[in-house]
Amino acid sequence: MAAVYKVEKYLDDIESTGIGEDGVFCEDYVKQVQTASSMLFRDMCQMTGCKNSLDLTPQSFYSKPSTITKAQLTEWLYSAIFLLDRCSIPLMQMAVDLKSDIDTMKDEKITDQKTIIDLQNKLLEKKDEEISAVQKTVETELKSYSSVLQQSCATALAPKKIVSAVKKVSQDENCSQNVIVFGLPEEDTENVDSKVSKLLEHLEEKPVVTDCRRIGQAKPGSVLVRPVRFRVKSSDIVYQILRKARRLKGVDGYQSVFISPDRNQEERISRKKLVDELKEKRQKDPSLRYFIRRGEIVSAEKG
Repeated sequence: MAAVYKVEKYLDDIESTGIGEDGVFCEDYVKQVQTASSMLFRDMCQMTGCKNSLDLTPQSFYSKPSTITKAQLTEWLYSAIFLLDRCSIPLMQMAVDLKSDIDTMKDEKITDQKTIIDLQNKLLEKKDEEISAVQKTVETELKSYSSVLQQSCATALAPKKIVSAVKKVSQDENCSQNVIVFGLPEEDTENVDSKVSKLLEHLEEKPVVTDCRRIGQAKPGSVLVRPVRFRVKSSDIVYQILRKARRLKGVDGYQSVFISPDRNQEERISRKKLVDELKEKRQKDPSLRYFIRRGEIVSAEKG
């Protein structure tokens, strides 16, 4: 006796959930499509006597005409076309689109890697520029010394020029490895090294610290807190500390602590002028937010 087949047998769940109508598929939808397809092929194999769907051929459906009706063939054909058009083709298109997205991501990764390499090269170039700047300073001072000698100046200050140049380079190099901390609470009996180490722990930095001390003489009865200066092994470590300094704003007891690089006299004069100019701009135009970035005053909308 031939079995009775209905559309709902294979496609009821798919049609009721609207799978494939908007071209959107999720894992559950794919499982429903797989279930419907398995049911369809299983019934075909059962009625034709085939072991699996790979054995199905056009001849398989004519070998048992007494058990397979036109209605069943029609239902099978309709279900197969429905699954192919509504589900299989869109899923294959999604696979093509995903492959395209993966290729795009690979290209973007290659581009990002190239960008990282370029930034590393620029960092190396920056280091070379710093070394070149030091060499240029010495050369300039030596040329000035040579020029004074050529002018037969008996009272030339050439030795002082040399000393000045060497001293300037030495000061610049020393300053580049120093860090200044403002607002760190001061006590009569204190361990400054311990305080600095605790501060650096909040920044997740553990450099080797030397020459850690307060700047200036303590004045009895004074409420002013003297800044702390300490030294690390390289300017790169100074940069890392300065880059993380803003984290202290969120640490209890450190909201009023400010960290800055050590500057020579020329840099301090230049910095003071820049700060004075910043205050003037803020006073004249309070509608914008003014701040210093890379040695220049920039502005941004308040928000």
